[in-house]
Amino acid sequence: MSRPRTRRALAAAIGLVVAGAVATTSGSPAGAAVEQRIVVDSTADTVDAAPGDGTCADASGACSLRAAVQEADASDGAALITVPAGDYRFTLTNGDGDEDASATGDLDVNSDIRISGFGATIDTDWLDRAFDVSADGTLVVSGLTIVNGYAMGGEDPVVGSGGAIANAGSTTVQLVSFVGNRAEGPAASGGAILNTGDLTVRFSTFEANRATRAGGAIEANGGTTTIVRSSFTANTTGPEPGNGGAFHLTGAGEVEVSGSTFDANTATAEGGALWNSADGMMSITRSTVTGNTASGAEADQGGGGVYNDGGDLSIVGGTLFGNTADGEAGSGGGVLNNAGTVEITATDIIGNSANRAGGGIEANLGTTNLEFVRLEANTTGAAPGNGGGLHITGEGDAEISTSTIVDNVAAAEGGGLWNGAGTMNVIDSQISRNVASGAAADEGGGGLFNAGGTLTVEGSSIDENVADGEAGSGGGVFNDQGSLQVTDTVVSDNTSVRAGGGIEANVGSTELSGIQLLRNRTGGAPGNGGGLHITGAGNATISDSTVSFNTAAAEGGGLWNGTGAMTVADSFVGFNTASGVEADQGGGGLFNAGGVLEVTETDVFRNVADGEAGSGGGILNDQGELTVDGSRINRNTSNRAGGGIEANAGTTSLSDVRLEANVTGTAPGNGGGFHLTGEGTVDVADSRVVRNRAANEGGGLWNSDTGTMTVSGSLVERNLAPTGPDIFTVPGGTTTVDG
Repeated sequence: MSRPRTRRALAAAIGLVVAGAVATTSGSPAGAAVEQRIVVDSTADTVDAAPGDGTCADASGACSLRAAVQEADASDGAALITVPAGDYRFTLTNGDGDEDASATGDLDVNSDIRISGFGATIDTDWLDRAFDVSADGTLVVSGLTIVNGYAMGGEDPVVGSGGAIANAGSTTVQLVSFVGNRAEGPAASGGAILNTGDLTVRFSTFEANRATRAGGAIEANGGTTTIVRSSFTANTTGPEPGNGGAFHLTGAGEVEVSGSTFDANTATAEGGALWNSADGMMSITRSTVTGNTASGAEADQGGGGVYNDGGDLSIVGGTLFGNTADGEAGSGGGVLNNAGTVEITATDIIGNSANRAGGGIEANLGTTNLEFVRLEANTTGAAPGNGGGLHITGEGDAEISTSTIVDNVAAAEGGGLWNGAGTMNVIDSQISRNVASGAAADEGGGGLFNAGGTLTVEGSSIDENVADGEAGSGGGVFNDQGSLQVTDTVVSDNTSVRAGGGIEANVGSTELSGIQLLRNRTGGAPGNGGGLHITGAGNATISDSTVSFNTAAAEGGGLWNGTGAMTVADSFVGFNTASGVEADQGGGGLFNAGGVLEVTETDVFRNVADGEAGSGGGILNDQGELTVDGSRINRNTSNRAGGGIEANAGTTSLSDVRLEANVTGTAPGNGGGFHLTGEGTVDVADSRVVRNRAANEGGGLWNSDTGTMTVSGSLVERNLAPTGPDIFTVPGGTTTVDG
């Protein structure tokens, strides 16, 4: 059906040479439906002399492609049209009529027609599209190349769409190449194909097609679209709005893509390769999406590879590589999920980038689930630069299971994963070698960043991640005023510049159960909490866990608590080091900075405060409230004081504690087991203080001149020091020993 538009006159007919070809029609028994078999033998763009008479023949007796389509449409039954190899250019000799009988312009398909091309080329020379399939039509096209198709319209999204084919019925294209077709006009979509019916594309290629509005190669307005083992290269959309560089779905359609490739397609705004609508259902299986670009400038624009605008999107068994969201605040280099549902399974998402957030994936609200996914080497720019692998904006929900998050980079926060105000669950996954470079104290999270939401990690490994900004924190995980729960997970070999080599929590709630915090470390700015650091009045619970071989440049080699409450239960805290040089620094195992620290049924073993005046080899309680119950503080060392425990003022209570074999150095070397600095209160009950050693005073216990110490029901013996081997009290202090 020709659409009203401005046309240029066609200059030349076509250069196809078909020697000796004639039109033929196959017969069938009387009364039965027949399938016509028509062989095109002319390159002229001529009409059929008598459509429906059973013969494809123009006025000169030749069978052109136009005449063949007219004859097929006018006859009963289906038709097979064979087009020998050649080059077709339609000459619109009959004017600009708006009709449905293929008399002018594009070829109108109103019946059941198959066209087999054997490599033939249809070149419409920018004058019209090639085929217009009505709601009653069925078209199967194979072995053709369609170039320079053209559709132009105003505000009507149908009239100006589908540069090569407009389908309202049922169309199948296989082994067809679409090259350089265009749809132009404010509402023009589908540079090659507009589908409002049922479309199947097999073994076909789409290259350098363009649409003003959306769908550089294909626009589906509702309907059903199936794409199998086809390729889309260098297709583009214009600026109005510019979505879906290769494919765009409008409305409530269904799309299935399998075994296909999308390479170097571009969208002005969203979905460099594919764009799914709010009411759409799109599945992409075993396909490759590489090197596509979406350039939308807003935070909810981008999706360099795929954009899901509120619909249902499934990606299975594919690769998204090297896609880019390069707009000023563009997000989702690989995929952007805008308030929809996205399920990604067994897919590699590698080397994608976004300026704002979500180098691999951005989810703005909605639900995003990843299973057996590899998020690798994705990056964000600095605007602000969060979520190198995955970024969740707002109250979106995400689940990442049995996946690998590795070598991703964020300019600010969440090198691997970034969660907003929603819920993120990470299960049985590996999060390794990711980097976050934010310079502020509340930035970082090399592996994961939780921005006020709920983050749970279960059965996973978080290792070798880095927060390398000037004051970057949380090498492995950063919980910023949210809720963090980590279970049965190994957090190891992570680093940060400021604090929380393994985990940093800025206020909020942090619960660790059955985890291993191993070999994490902080730099020197200031360098607190090698394993875990809690900033401010946050609450933390550590149970059934191992905290070992962590290093802090200043305080809390293993664990560091701020002004909140920390509980450590049924755990092992051993072989950690804090290297702060001041007298109120150290705490090789644990450091309590004015908060409430409770240690229950825990071994604090062989931790070290090795700074020049480092104190509290096992624990340093700095003006806070410390309770230790049913635990062993054993074989810890410090340079200055408190080989086992140092208390700088505050309140300390020890009950059923084994304070054994702890040692201080010589600077000055006081309180091998326990040392109190300043005006503090200490209660030691039902405990053993045995075989501790101080280089100077108080091998077992040391009380200051303003301190109050009560020892009851406890065994204090076999401690060593030149002065006061078991208990030393500076004159002015009060020490009471009962039983």
